[in-house]
Amino acid sequence: MCARLPTILRQQRARRSPIVNRRAQRARKRLRRRSRPGSSPGQLLVDPQAPRPQLRAFRYTADEIEERATLQIGDVPALRKAGGRMWLDVAGLGDAAVIAAIGEIFGLHRLALEDVLAGHQRPKVESYGSVLFIVVRMPEMDGERIDTDQLSLFLGENFVISFQSRIGDCFDPVRERLRKSDGRLRAMGSDYLAYALLDSTVDSYFPVLENLGERLDQLEDEVLSSPDNSLIARIHEVKRDLMLLRRASWPQREALQSLLRDPTPLIAPETRVYLNDCYDHTVQVMDLLETYRELGSSLLDVWLSSASNRMNEVMKLLTVISTIFIPLTFIVGIYGMNFVYFPELQWKWGYPLCLALMAVLAGLMLRWFAMRGWLGRSKAHVEAPPPPPQS
Repeated sequence: MCARLPTILRQQRARRSPIVNRRAQRARKRLRRRSRPGSSPGQLLVDPQAPRPQLRAFRYTADEIEERATLQIGDVPALRKAGGRMWLDVAGLGDAAVIAAIGEIFGLHRLALEDVLAGHQRPKVESYGSVLFIVVRMPEMDGERIDTDQLSLFLGENFVISFQSRIGDCFDPVRERLRKSDGRLRAMGSDYLAYALLDSTVDSYFPVLENLGERLDQLEDEVLSSPDNSLIARIHEVKRDLMLLRRASWPQREALQSLLRDPTPLIAPETRVYLNDCYDHTVQVMDLLETYRELGSSLLDVWLSSASNRMNEVMKLLTVISTIFIPLTFIVGIYGMNFVYFPELQWKWGYPLCLALMAVLAGLMLRWFAMRGWLGRSKAHVEAPPPPPQS
């Protein structure tokens, strides 16, 4: 049965729609490097298919806030000089000139900007003097298709810059908290804003994991009730999504741990307490991922066992039929021998007696097979267990 798995998976992949195949191709393309090996470091190479950057900014203090839903790159220096703390959100990485201009305005290192445009970085934390560069993976769910998008954060004195390759994120609750004047987000520094963005990113894993848990529960019911070949591809899709999230969450835990462990003046001691809570949420995500991965592996084992049981039932039925015909073939073979003298051939009831003997033998064998439980479940398996005694 294990040898049939590659054939079954190829058949399932061949039956996928062209849309799913194109999505898989785009996902594989995002993992390719766009810079040639040995090229000069710090080159800003963009994806030709990436959307153009859309800038959005918040400038705020404890008493006032200014929100710019649409912003041009030429307006960023004046907004920064206006004072207060600033959050610049960049969605879309299709213009290297805009990315380079942001780097010049805020003093961002070219190597960090190169990692922003690369899009395949693992979660990490790097220090570039007065700026912290943080990379995390933000989960995205389109129906049952799960992917991750790179979120790049720059934390500096009184500013936070976030880069993401696509439009749409999980930061709407953070924006709503910024608009309210009674929250902790406006009163504390930019490090607390960076924590809020990280916490929102980590918490966005839980709805995705809840969806995966529901899919695993549905697959478990179908595997136990009516297992077929279509389930094996769906089980592997869930396992692939779990592996994708696991590759993102493991280094993410290390990155958050380095923020807690390594001293930096950009993160206040009171913010580290909240970062510890964010780290705890990451550990919970990893625990759920490991649990679901084990459940997915067990579902695959159950499917293989069910397929083997079905094969055994078929082989058992064929074996029973063959065994019934063995004595019948023996009797027919005797009368097929070329002997001259057969006393039964001259007897009037010889032929009916031979047929009756063959029918009795077949019936006795069927009866014996049924008593042994070889033709189906035995009586012990069919009857329900007696109810427990009343206390």
